[in-house]
Amino acid sequence: MDHQLLIEQYKDVTVVSFQNLAVLDSANIDALGRNLLELVEKQDHRKLILEFSAVRFMSSQALGVLLQLKKALDPLGGKVLIAGIRPELHKVFKITNLHKLFTFHETMEKALQDFNVFITH
Repeated sequence: MDHQLLIEQYKDVTVVSFQNLAVLDSANIDALGRNLLELVEKQDHRKLILEFSAVRFMSSQALGVLLQLKKALDPLGGKVLIAGIRPELHKVFKITNLHKLFTFHETMEKALQDFNVFITH
């Protein structure tokens, strides 16, 4: 798997954390998209949380990858949540009207709770 992604499993929920501040630039986006789609199509993951707290920049191409991921999950009854996104990146979703297609949570813990998974520290 890509060194820019940290993938963790919490029960039946897969959390994908982006590790690079500008991970979603065009040089890496294709590989990133393939990795995310592989989780759904080949590894049968249905509940995904994309953890964005380390991401400071996102290209329009990255938004396309997120849409592809959502389109792959929808017919399978899957769901993708976005956690920890910065306000300036959330604006990009609002400007493009994509905020209506995704569910956002302030933290990964809140997103996990949305899937009824609770972490005890």
